[in-house]
Amino acid sequence: MNAMSEIANLLLGTAFSLYIGILWVRFLLQLVQADFYNPISQFVVKASAPVLNPLRQIMPKHKYWDFSALFAIVLLQLLSMTLMSLISGHGTLPPILLVLSAIFQLIYLATEFYFWAIIISIVLSWISPGYSPFAALLQQITEPVLAPFRKLLPAMGGLDLSPILAFLMIQILQILLRAMSQSLFSLNF
Repeated sequence: MNAMSEIANLLLGTAFSLYIGILWVRFLLQLVQADFYNPISQFVVKASAPVLNPLRQIMPKHKYWDFSALFAIVLLQLLSMTLMSLISGHGTLPPILLVLSAIFQLIYLATEFYFWAIIISIVLSWISPGYSPFAALLQQITEPVLAPFRKLLPAMGGLDLSPILAFLMIQILQILLRAMSQSLFSLNF
């Protein structure tokens, strides 16, 4: 791969990753019923509107599930993978492998998001215990993941150890995703 295709892949991958990240956050905001009056939530809603509003005209709606966001996320991931493969000079994967690879990558991206969101939430609670729109939104998004672990391992002396269990489960899930992905793609289609 030459320098120009590397630069193109870097720029294209970054742009797609950032926008897919915004769409993931938009999906999660509705799923966890986060505060949409939060300034960061408002930014995410406005940034995702150009893609999601037209899709909402044709996609089914559900109370907490934003199917238009999920569809856009998968579609953009497929487009990103295809364009980056073509720019690199590689051929594209067969359609079924492309879709499965995109889904595995998106689930892995979601686990990475939660891993880092929990870490940032912990750090913010130490250095800035007061109210911050960003910290409040992170707390709303990460609470559904941490709540089951808090039931298993309640706070001990003011110290919340539930993120440790969450990190372990996230890493186990990532290991399983990598193993399933490798075994799937080692098969000959």
